[in-house]
Amino acid sequence: MSLDMPRDMPGGALFTRDGDCFIPTDRARGPWSPDSLHGSPVAALVAFCIEQKLQETSARTSGGTGELRIARQTIDLFRPVPYGRLAVEVEPIRQGRRIAVFQSRLRCEGKLLTQATTLCLLADEQFGSVGADHTAEPPPPPSEGIANKIDRVGNRWVSYPGTLEMCHIVPPGSERAPVVWIRNDAPVLEETPLSPAVRAAGIADFVSPFANMQPGRSGYVNADITMHLHRPPVGEWHYLRVVSRGAADGVATAQAVLGDESGAYGASSAASLINL
Repeated sequence: MSLDMPRDMPGGALFTRDGDCFIPTDRARGPWSPDSLHGSPVAALVAFCIEQKLQETSARTSGGTGELRIARQTIDLFRPVPYGRLAVEVEPIRQGRRIAVFQSRLRCEGKLLTQATTLCLLADEQFGSVGADHTAEPPPPPSEGIANKIDRVGNRWVSYPGTLEMCHIVPPGSERAPVVWIRNDAPVLEETPLSPAVRAAGIADFVSPFANMQPGRSGYVNADITMHLHRPPVGEWHYLRVVSRGAADGVATAQAVLGDESGAYGASSAASLINL
């Protein structure tokens, strides 16, 4: 699947490595301030570090079939992540053959900024899918939607949303629940291929702005990102379909289905605060 879309958008990796730390590139910046990062690169970085830890674990383990994969990742964004030298600590909470749980902490200059919990489960093709299938068919392809490059009015800097290709089947901000295709080509590091779980993590955060978008502004800033994956996504184009949104007293929650050309592969959700 491909679209004849302009390719003048900034590309490349989200971070470079400096010893054990990560240095953001311009592409990782957020739309709110050039001095802080977008939530998606933060989520992608955490997923990347977890997968690195899983690879280390599997290298020390022999025998058995299947593999541990990220099934759920919850990130608490209790401070803005600055455009600075970032350290990620990954602590195993539980490491078994079928279940592994990791807690990650992201710091800059010693200050704790973000904390995440990642649940990994044993996946084996021989088990297949058991039970009823309630997932919906994928939406019309990107070629049938409205091509769009996010460009917040007034921004004078490169931000992560503006470097992605997006195609709206149902545009955000309308009375209908948004459905958006996103092409995420941003690896965490230039020398490391973009894995399926990291690709999904780089999209999951958009549940909040798409669900809460109002004319001229997004309206809310999310304080967390939760992603569930029941299978690895495939391909470059993925869709996010908002399925529910509620708000009261300045607090909003939203849920979305994540999928690719084959259908749904997971879900994402977020809790957000009104942006005053």
